Amino acid sequence: MYRKVVALLGTGGVGKTTFTYRVLGLSEVPVLTLKPSYYRIYVGDLEIDLIDVPGQRVFEVAIRFALFKIPVVDRLIYMYDVTSYESLYAISELHSIFADRGSNVAREIVVVGNKMDLASEAGFFVEADEIAEAIGAREVYYISAVRDPPDVFVKILLGNLQSS
Repeated sequence: MYRKVVALLGTGGVGKTTFTYRVLGLSEVPVLTLKPSYYRIYVGDLEIDLIDVPGQRVFEVAIRFALFKIPVVDRLIYMYDVTSYESLYAISELHSIFADRGSNVAREIVVVGNKMDLASEAGFFVEADEIAEAIGAREVYYISAVRDPPDVFVKILLGNLQSS
């Protein structure tokens, strides 16, 4: 059995908890996340510990993560709302907390733009390619956490790692 720690970081309302509920197969409507939540997921012979961080405390949590000079998570997923420039800009602010402290918080960094369903309705979306490149993210995904099938979320959790 292999183990992987994955953390979701982003400001409030970007869909971190909805993403988490969907990957867990929960059908209930997510409630406001008030404290970091930990979930264990099994995919083949991989055990994933998923950390869902409350958006209103994301900068505080990032500062705590930054105290570690070695990676504390295997895969860091920065989430933002594709209809909000502010939520995308927050990713660079979050990442600067790690960079300013010389912390290498994660082995893998990923950016996920959520709410593509709303972007379709609005007729525009904010792309993350430049910020992803600037922070060293190797993968960028655009999703709808409320509409995409659960296998989309599992793929994002696993990244390039193949599960059995």
